[in-house]
Amino acid sequence: MHTAATLSEELLDAVYRCALEPHAWREVMLLLKQSLPSNAQTFYFLHRATRRLQPVCQSGVGSRWLQSFDALYFADDNPWIRLTQRLHQPGVVRTNERLDKHLLTHGALYQSAYYNDWMRPQGFKYTIGNTLLAEGGVVANITLMRPPDMPTFSAAEVRAFEVLSRHMTRALQLALRLERPEACPASIAAFEALPQAVAVVDAQRRLLHANGAMHALLRRCQPLLLHQGEVQASDAGAQARFAAYVAAVRCSVAGQPDVACTPLVLGFAQRQLNLHAMPVVGPMGSSLSTRPTVLLTATEPFGGQALSPAALRQRFGCTPSEARLVQL
Repeated sequence: MHTAATLSEELLDAVYRCALEPHAWREVMLLLKQSLPSNAQTFYFLHRATRRLQPVCQSGVGSRWLQSFDALYFADDNPWIRLTQRLHQPGVVRTNERLDKHLLTHGALYQSAYYNDWMRPQGFKYTIGNTLLAEGGVVANITLMRPPDMPTFSAAEVRAFEVLSRHMTRALQLALRLERPEACPASIAAFEALPQAVAVVDAQRRLLHANGAMHALLRRCQPLLLHQGEVQASDAGAQARFAAYVAAVRCSVAGQPDVACTPLVLGFAQRQLNLHAMPVVGPMGSSLSTRPTVLLTATEPFGGQALSPAALRQRFGCTPSEARLVQL
């Protein structure tokens, strides 16, 4: 049996380990259950625009209930959604009682389909929650739920949860910073040491960082150039392909590895580039970050110079016919 002081140290240690170890959120949920007894502990993202839930780590909620969550939670009669702009803000601890104070009514939650068709059948009545971060229409929430035969969360528990939430927000902020390579000095130093042209761009292809080789390539303005802070292809047709390529890579997931593995060839004849791109945000950043980033590398075939058929034969052992085919 843990004492309160020992448990608090364990819990804070687990929270800050989440900055480097995403799986540590499972331990946080377990320790939260011990510190603030509850029969469900959840960490999830709410996507307001698409009206969907994205679970990160949860305990006490069955998978079939997760499937029905979106339709009931985002319904118009759910008071949490009616007040989402006001209540889903970092630092605002939410309880059933505080919801009633906002609405100047009693038992507002208990009139909703979300409560009657989702919470009550699972044995949930009392809740306490907080938003750790909110960016671009996405909120990261921690919510605990208790059954009717337990008391609601006390004033002391609410104060403890407020303090703990500030630590969880800092841990999540650290995780996001570590997942954004443009903010990492070690990554920047490694980029500078590479002989290849390397850049980090955001979703709109705005240049966040480029090493010396990439800056030199962009100054030559073909087939890539830098225009008003955005990396662009030098002609309109190529720009459309380049934009689509970066967008596809940025949205790629583990189940679509071929997108990031396929190079994009820009230019023609003696002015040709092979581009490779890969998404570089981690699991937290891909869900919450408003600046998803893409790592872009560019190589010039044969150093950017066309080789004669004789040089191709000598360098690669081609036959005369193969050398002519390669040139074409």
